[in-house]
This record gives sequence, C-alpha cells and structure tokens, in this order.
Amino acid sequence: MATDSEIGRIVAVDTAQVSIELNRDLKGMSRSTYEGPQEVGRINSYITIPVGARRLVAMVTRVVLVEEAEMKADRTMVALPAARRLMKATLIGTIDGDSFRQGVSLFPVLDNPVHLAGRADLDAIFGPIEQGNNANSDPNDPGYCIPIGESAVVQGRPIRIDPNAFFGKHAAILGSTGSGKSCTIASLLQSIREHKAVKRMTCVILDTNGEYRTAFQRQKQDESWEDVGAGKALYIPSDPGKQTDRLVIPYWFMNADDFVRLFQASKGVQRPVLLETLRLARNDSGTASPLAILREDLILEINRIWSLSGKDEKTSKDVREVANGAKARIGQDDLTAAWAEATTKYELSKDDVTAALETVATTAAKHIDNNTYPKVLPADARKAIRDAIEPVYAKLTGTHFGDGGGSTGRSADAPSHFDKLKFRTRHIEQILRREESGGTRARDFSGTMLLRIDRLLADRRFDFLFGPVGEALPNPAHALATFLRDTLGIGAATSAALSDEMDVPRSRLPFYDRQRDKSSAVDVVILDLSLLAAEVLENVTALIGRLILEFLQRLGEHGGEGARGSLPVVLVLEEAQNYIRQPRFAEEESIARVVFERIAREGRKFGLSLVVASQRPSELSKTVLSQCSSFIVHRLQNPEDLRYFKEIVPGIYGPMLEQIPVLAPQTAIVLGECVPAPALVKIREARPVPRSRDPQFYRHWVDDSAPPVDVEGICKKWEGRDSQG
Repeated sequence: MATDSEIGRIVAVDTAQVSIELNRDLKGMSRSTYEGPQEVGRINSYITIPVGARRLVAMVTRVVLVEEAEMKADRTMVALPAARRLMKATLIGTIDGDSFRQGVSLFPVLDNPVHLAGRADLDAIFGPIEQGNNANSDPNDPGYCIPIGESAVVQGRPIRIDPNAFFGKHAAILGSTGSGKSCTIASLLQSIREHKAVKRMTCVILDTNGEYRTAFQRQKQDESWEDVGAGKALYIPSDPGKQTDRLVIPYWFMNADDFVRLFQASKGVQRPVLLETLRLARNDSGTASPLAILREDLILEINRIWSLSGKDEKTSKDVREVANGAKARIGQDDLTAAWAEATTKYELSKDDVTAALETVATTAAKHIDNNTYPKVLPADARKAIRDAIEPVYAKLTGTHFGDGGGSTGRSADAPSHFDKLKFRTRHIEQILRREESGGTRARDFSGTMLLRIDRLLADRRFDFLFGPVGEALPNPAHALATFLRDTLGIGAATSAALSDEMDVPRSRLPFYDRQRDKSSAVDVVILDLSLLAAEVLENVTALIGRLILEFLQRLGEHGGEGARGSLPVVLVLEEAQNYIRQPRFAEEESIARVVFERIAREGRKFGLSLVVASQRPSELSKTVLSQCSSFIVHRLQNPEDLRYFKEIVPGIYGPMLEQIPVLAPQTAIVLGECVPAPALVKIREARPVPRSRDPQFYRHWVDDSAPPVDVEGICKKWEGRDSQG
C-alpha cells in the first residue's frame, strides 16, 4: 500500500544512478505528508528507496517531462499524448536502522517504490537538528559536530563536518574569485573556535592577500587591535614599516635546497660550490672546533682525489693539482693547534698526510706527457693512490672506502647560524680557490650565481630574511625554538633561558621579542605574506611548511611513540596555485611544490593537515590535490578548472557537479569524507568577515568627496626612501 511519502517507482537502474517515474496522481510537484507539504523533484534533494530492511539514499540530479503517444490495442487510433515525469538520482548511501553510511552494497529492482526523505531519514544522514554544539562529544570519535552552514535545499537543516576526517586527510576549498572561499575558511575556523568542547587549536594561515586579520581581530579607535570571539589570534605582517611586529625569518633556517632555489644555482659547478660553501660556513660559526674543520677538509679532499682518479677521462693532471692544493692548505700556520689535536686523537700527523699527498701527486705526474697532456690513470697507478690515502681516510673515519664513513660535522642542511658577510667574502671565495686549484674554471662558471647572491644581500626587500644590508642578524639562544613557538602559536617557554636585549636588541627579531615577553598561546597565526617580493614567495612558503613538518617529525622521535601526532597543526594555503603549481614541463623545478607534495603524502602521519584554497585548481599540483579527501567547491567557471576537478573526484558525482558554474555566492557543494553525504550548502556567515569584499565602484563614483590617498607616502616606502620601510 502506498504511503503519503511515496512519489514514484524505479524504471531503470545502473551502477550509480536510478531513473524514477513519478506517480501520475501527484498534483504539481509537491506532496502533502504528515510532516507538511514537501517539494518533489527539487535538484539536490534527497529520496529514499526501501530495499528489504534498509533504505538506499539518492540525490536528485535531473527531472524531465516526456510525452508519449498512447497506442490503442487494435492499432486503429492514437490517443492524445500522455505525459510521463521522469527523475534521475545518484545513489549515495544506505540507511540501516538509524545509522547512515556512504556507499551502496545492494541495488533496487524495477518497480521498487521511491519515497521522499523524511525528517527521520535526514536525521539519520546529517544528525538531529537539535544536536547543536555538543560539548560532550567523544574526543576520540567526535563525528559530525562542526557546523559549516545550512542545507540550501532542506530549510533549517544544519550541515556539519567531521573535523578528524576534514583535517586528518587534507581538504580543498575551490572557487573562482568572489565566490566566497575566504569567507568559508574564516567561517570554518570561527565555527571550530566557538564549539563548546574546543579548548585550543593550532592553525597557521599563509595569507598571500592580506585578508584574514579582520576575521579574527578588530581595530579599536586608538588603532590598536583586539581579538574577537572565542580564542586568540596572532597577526604577523610582512610590511617592513611595522618594525615591532613584522615577519622575520633568519636565513640560516633555510636548508641546502632552499639556498639552491633562492640563488638559482645551476647543476654542474654552481650547485656543488654553493653546497660546499654552506657546509664550510655552518661549521665556521664559532662553535665548530679547528680539529672538526680540519677533519672535514681532509675527508673532502681525499674523496675528491679518489673520485677524480676513477673517472674514465684524462684526469691525471686534475688529481695532481688537487693533491698539491690540499698539501698547501694543510700546511697553513692557523692549523697548527688542530694538527696537535689530530696527532693525539687520530694518531695522524701533518707529516703523514703530507707524505700521502706527495705520493698521490707524484704518481699522477708520471701520467702527464710534457707536463701538459694528461692520460687516463692505469690500474696500478690507481692502486698506488689508494694505498697512499686510504690509511689517512681510515684513521679519520674508522672505515675504509665504500664502508659508509663520512662527515660528523654540520651538514649544509643544518639550521645552524652562520655569518652572511663571511659567507660571501670568505667562505665562497675559499671554495672557489679550492676548485680552481683542481683545474676547473669555477669562478667563471659561478659568475651568474655570485651576482644573484650579491643582489639579494643588497636588496632591502629581503631584509626580513637576511637582515639589514651590511649588518649581521643577531644569533640568539634558542632562535629556531622561539621561531617555531611563535609560528605555531604555542606560547613562550617557561624554562628556556633567552638572550637579553644587550645581545638581541628589540625589533631586530620580533618573534624573539614576543617569546621574551612571555606571549601566551594563540589558536590562529596569520602570516601576512602579501607584501613579499613575488620572486621569494615560493621560497618563504616552502621554508615555513618544511620547518613545521620536520619539527613535527622530530617531535615524534624525541617524545616517543605517544608524542607522534600529539600537536595537530592545520596549515591553510591561501591562493595555493601561486606557489605549488603543476609543472608545465618535466624539468621545471619548484621548491614549494616539492615541500607541499611531501606534506600532502606524509603530513597526516605526524599531525600536519593542509587546507588548500585556490581559484585555479587546474594549475595546482596534481599530487597535492589528489591527496585531499574532502572538498568545498564554490562556483567555478573556467572549463579547464571544471574538467580538472571532475577528473579527481569519483565519477558518480558527475551529474551533481554540472551545477558548479551557476552556484550562488556563499553557496558550495560539500563532498568527501568530511560529510555523511554530499550536500549543497549555504555556508554560514563569517563574523567578522575577512577583508575580501568586492570593491564598490559605483559607490565611489557617486560619493560627494573623493577619499584622500597618500600617494607620496606610499611611493616613498615603495622606493625604499622611508627610514622605517
């Protein structure tokens, strides 16, 4: 017997969709039920299909009116056309009792009845309307507890997400400019902070447009700022004029890859020169002992000799010159103390090493005709060279060639302090002289890299990274730790002894000042990158992402298994297409893409979640976007973006995604693991809102008086003539 919620019968079934013929007794497209009148066939509405004890849930994607002529049995006359109303719906899940799960394991049969989804069905899918911000939710299994908006189809039906699913497996918020992405991000974070059970969160926003401060703070009449709503926020501007608050990232936090990309060191000569310079600089920071530096140099030279002697080229002259160059360097007077320690610790004297290098040079010289034309070193010469240098190598490393012995000093990747002035004037020159002593034209080949280094060190736009031109940044105690505490909003340490203002004057390192002032923990840290030079944006975002990831990895190792993932961090990538672009050709390099692809693959294990916001998904790294399991999709109109997005989500959502180009502002399709079922959602309003509203052209045109614009002041700072800029 038909119920008052029955609206039709199944007339076609495939693996993802069903076709339904609506009952002819439906008057209009509505049905009166005991819950009141309900619309029938509204796009994005839900229907249920009873199959045994379960109910399949489907989402309406198409409604069509088909007219068919009715043929009489005797085929002698044709009646007037009869209208058939057909509806297509995508199967999305199953209700078993009072619980709903995505996916289907059984299918309806032809003539199966179809019902409107009633309140009990919607409660099973999305949870009771009265659920609210449940302060007693299970910390280990919170379920769908964070409201993000209201169903655009079922009035008054809140839509909630599962925070563990949304953040635990990365998420993407996509949409054309002006569609509401920034408001969605702000609203989502505000909703989390307002939840009764939430006591803290750690969220870092890479704000490339300078929009998000107003979403968490408001400006008072005295032009100071105060937090709004639950929780606290920290705003870090990139404006160099804001001396006490500005973003500063000491250059020595960068690893070798960061420097290679920043200085654009090409493969061949430039990259090895730069990497060896970094290693030398980090080990000459005033803390490495002369013995450690001597040991590193000897191991390097021995490895170079052995590598050159084994090449299938005419390298006998190179081997001789490297050996002679090394012999000259180890005889310098400033190494006397180091040799005394080496004799005691390694039972290795300067005479021993000098004799070994002399043997190498003599052996190689025998295979140079007229001291000009080098030959390939034969096997007996290579054996003689190895016999001469291997005892030295074994004493320094405790191993033989090929046994994995190596350096114990700081690597080129260690985030340890070094002097930028010595790096350019002493260390890089030392490496260039060393390379040239081996017969290479290292200085000529490194000319373009040296010009870039000089330009970056002299450009005031990069003061946030390298410090003032001609001055060294201070090297305070716990520099890296205080930077990470500040960036993650953890709050100041109570026990660590920090450098005083005599060693680190105020405003030189604002993040250090905040920690020295015992700043409290915050929920949201906004890194405003809007005024950074475009050429360094990729390096800065990559550096911040990598430091956070590697810190969380080390947290697990340092604190044991229980500490792994104990500090979950949400990293919001605003306008992500600007720095994690999909490469247009195979050779295109991007340090940010490498870092964020690594985070996308590995970050979840250590508690680092990405929220990727972009208006051009087709330009985003495929690896990053494919690792996202939850999507909030606003209006997208570019055909390439639409096609690309459809390729990365399950095909069953295809009919549903056809409406993306016509979505209204602040309306989005939410799908993936974060919601129990795909839904068209009216996103809750952000209060307060980010500074992302569209400019009011007409209002400006009709205003009686034009607003004042300080063109001179802006340009003065832009030109670098402002003493504070």
